[in-house]
Amino acid sequence: MTDGKQQLDKLIQGNERFASGTPTHPNSGFMRRRETALNGQFPIAATLACADSRVPIEMIFDQGIGDIFSVKTAGNIIDDVSLGSLELGVYKFEIPLLLVLGHTDCGAIKLAVDANRLSGKMSEIIHRILPVVEQVTSENPDIDKDELVNKVTEENVRSVIKEISEKSEIISERVELGTLIIKGGVLDLESGEVEWLD
Repeated sequence: MTDGKQQLDKLIQGNERFASGTPTHPNSGFMRRRETALNGQFPIAATLACADSRVPIEMIFDQGIGDIFSVKTAGNIIDDVSLGSLELGVYKFEIPLLLVLGHTDCGAIKLAVDANRLSGKMSEIIHRILPVVEQVTSENPDIDKDELVNKVTEENVRSVIKEISEKSEIISERVELGTLIIKGGVLDLESGEVEWLD
């Protein structure tokens, strides 16, 4: 198994290439497609990111076919299905790095900040983000709306990481053993840079 810190460094370097406009597009050609079809996948990281079409995970980190086990939900929320998907990746492929990624200008976060009432299953997304909105608002009563959206985006990532750790024995056991690290970040859609969270 490869060390999670090494894989994080690989993603950081890939993001630097993406943001600077100098991606190398590794593992993206015919041979890689054929190799993974015949031999299977060996992803270096699992990600939970927003379903936003401006957040193409492999491109953001300049990775290719079979490199990232990617789960996407609006607002990068965690539920039983997305958590089960992450557990599957971590368990089956012994992935050493799990990344939760939010992004600027997130529509789901904006809807939650505006406390919009949505119909159907969309309302569940907002319901999961609202506690973070309430927490940030209570801690920062004079915050303006743009800063509130930014702060909720960051805190939502932290909240999701906490929820993953609390709800998944498969993941939390690996973190305790030191075979898995969990990291959070926020993609700036304009610059292409990921801001890594503590």
